[in-house]
Amino acid sequence: MLRGTVLCAVLAGLCVIVTLCPVSCQLSQEDAETIVELHNTYRGQVVPSAAYMTKMKWDENLKIQAESYAVKCVWDYDQDLNLDEKAMGQNIYNSKDPFNATKAMEQWFLQNISYNFNHKPSCQDEILCRHYIQMVWANSLSVGCALHRCDTMERLSDKPTDFLVCNYRPAGYFGDKKPYERGEWCSRCPENLPRCDENLCVPESSEDVDEQTTDREQPQSNVGRVSTSLILSTSLVTLLLLEF
Repeated sequence: MLRGTVLCAVLAGLCVIVTLCPVSCQLSQEDAETIVELHNTYRGQVVPSAAYMTKMKWDENLKIQAESYAVKCVWDYDQDLNLDEKAMGQNIYNSKDPFNATKAMEQWFLQNISYNFNHKPSCQDEILCRHYIQMVWANSLSVGCALHRCDTMERLSDKPTDFLVCNYRPAGYFGDKKPYERGEWCSRCPENLPRCDENLCVPESSEDVDEQTTDREQPQSNVGRVSTSLILSTSLVTLLLLEF
């Protein structure tokens, strides 16, 4: 069930749903920074060590797509993501207590207890390791997350629940494929990420980081590449305000 006010913006026949959720059910800037920071901290602590592991960055487009799914309040992965090597990956988390980003990231990473890098299959049940695998997938470059306070959670609870959705690009988790190549830290960093920063492969300079982010193909949303800001600012928009 949706919580808060929903804004429906119609442009060229497309309707984009934007949830005007109270601050209490939105992901704060501090939470977003914590999520990225802990992803990179944990990626630099994997056992065995990774010969190549990228440093993740926040992606606002992935966040927007995560928001569009989080408001549905369904305890399941978004089946429309087409989770393969060319699509987005996804992690989900729920809590009936006030949301704590540090706790959420810790719970995902602690799934490594059920993951055995040296065995095949490495995890007897994918549900026990899925979040960990995506979290430490070496090629995943970007993450964007959204938080929504659900009055009820379909397939899970009839009580208020905080629902966190994180989308990743490129996607991780492909069958028995390992999330990274084992080896001495940063020993297999590619030419475009030649420097080792806290066990992660990074560009030579911060300017390279900005360029890499700018040049990266931006993900398509379910309704096409239409930015929320454009929809809300154009004079051609018809706004329908619905109260829940």
